[in-house]
Amino acid sequence: MRGLAVFLWFELAASAVALLAAVLNAYVGVALLVVVVASLAAKILRLQRQQGALQREIATLVRNEQRLKSQAYTDPLTGLANRLLLTDRFRQTAERNKRNRTEFAVLMVDLNSFKRINDTLGHAAGDHVLKTVGRRLVAAVRASDTVARLGGDEFVLIVESFNHPDELLPIGRKLIDAISEGIALPAGEVVNVGASVGFALYPHHGTDINDLLHVADKGMYDCKISGLMELH
Repeated sequence: MRGLAVFLWFELAASAVALLAAVLNAYVGVALLVVVVASLAAKILRLQRQQGALQREIATLVRNEQRLKSQAYTDPLTGLANRLLLTDRFRQTAERNKRNRTEFAVLMVDLNSFKRINDTLGHAAGDHVLKTVGRRLVAAVRASDTVARLGGDEFVLIVESFNHPDELLPIGRKLIDAISEGIALPAGEVVNVGASVGFALYPHHGTDINDLLHVADKGMYDCKISGLMELH
C-alpha cells in the first residue's frame, strides 16, 4: 500500500513537472513571439522610412530631369521654344503635313527699334520687351502653332492655321499689330516697338528648315526696308 502511494506521488510529481515545463515552454514561446513581432514591426517601419526617402529621391530626380529637359529645349529668357525644339517641331509638322498633303508656313519676325530701347534704357528694359513680345506672339496664334526665339530680337513661328497662303498676310498684320501696342516697363515708362515679318511656305520654298528660314529671313528684311509684307 505504501509502495503504491509512493508510486502515485512520483507520478503526480512527474505530471506537475511536465505541466510546469509546458507552461514554461508556452511562456518562452509567447515571449519569443513578442520579440519576433517587435523585430518585424521595427523592420517594417524602417522599410517604410526607406521607401519614403526613396520616393522623395525619385521625385527629386524627375523634377531635375524635367528642368534639364526644359532648359535644353526652351529659351531661358522668354520660355519660348529654342532652335533645338523649333527643329524638332518642324520635323513633326513636316511629317504630318506630308501625310496630309497640306502646306504650312515658317514666319520670321524681327523687331524694329529694339536696339534703341536696349541701348538707351538698358538690358533689363530690353529683356522685359522681349518677354512681352513673346507672350503676345503666343496669344496671337493657335495653341497648335509654334513660337520660338532664335536669339536677340528674332522670333520664328511655325503656322499651320490657314487654309490658303493668302491668309498669311492677315496673320502677319495681326502679329505686327500685337507687337506694336505700347509696352509698359517696370519703371513706369511706356515704349513702342514695331516688327517686320517674312514668310516661307513648305514645301513650295523647300523641305529643309534652313532653306525655309533663309527664305523667311530674306522676306523679313525686304519688309523692314519697304514696310510691305509680300508672299513670293
